[in-house]
Amino acid sequence: MTTPRLLVVAYAALLVLALGRGVPLASPVLLLVVLLALGELWLRALAAESMPALARLGLATVAGLVSLPFTAIGLHAAGVRIHEESIAAGLAGLLAAVAVVVLLRERAGRVAGDPRLARTAAAVAVPGLLTLVVGVAAVRVYDALPHPPEPGYTSLALNGWAGDVAGPVRIPAGGLMLPIRVSSAGEPEAVEPLRVRVGDRLVSARPLRVSADTTRAVEVYVPSPPDGCLHRIEVSLGATSTVLYGRGAETGRGGASGRGARAC
Repeated sequence: MTTPRLLVVAYAALLVLALGRGVPLASPVLLLVVLLALGELWLRALAAESMPALARLGLATVAGLVSLPFTAIGLHAAGVRIHEESIAAGLAGLLAAVAVVVLLRERAGRVAGDPRLARTAAAVAVPGLLTLVVGVAAVRVYDALPHPPEPGYTSLALNGWAGDVAGPVRIPAGGLMLPIRVSSAGEPEAVEPLRVRVGDRLVSARPLRVSADTTRAVEVYVPSPPDGCLHRIEVSLGATSTVLYGRGAETGRGGASGRGARAC
């Protein structure tokens, strides 16, 4: 294919690619045409010697594919927002620059196009296009098939200030209200036992209604442990739970260092 005809094909594909929207199958095919034409122009501009058609097609494909990120990087460096129209404009400019070099070399009689390239390109492009069509059709058919629903869940997490806790908390003598978040998705409404344990001791238990597909904030009361030692505090809702650690206020007669202090 002569260089002018190659340019006409490439620019026609670029024009459709830039202006034609809503055709998801056409865009990758048109882009492939542009990149193959650009890759062939790179070869004509840089490599005057002839080569087997299949090798030439492979090199043209690689050169064309490299041109795409090269264009995107150039647009980014120039401060141009990268989108479909700007990529098309960048490729058009690159095509023009490479074509000038090719035409100058051809005018000097140093470059000749390989007439076998079109036949080889067709032999590769037709199976590739069929594979693309079958692959897209298979994906769409799979998406249209019925799929089993996602498994449901009920989760429990620390909420509010407790969600930002990165270490043990100090529990005052009067205890504290611990905020938690209960979320449910894909499960029917149910009543689950909400329990609070400090160490191995169950300090509270009450039923909590968990609505379907909702998130709600709940507070639970955590009493102060009887000493200043580190205790594991677990809040559980049915089979799910969340944990933090806390220290209670020392209640010994002599304070933390007195005779009534309990050793941890």
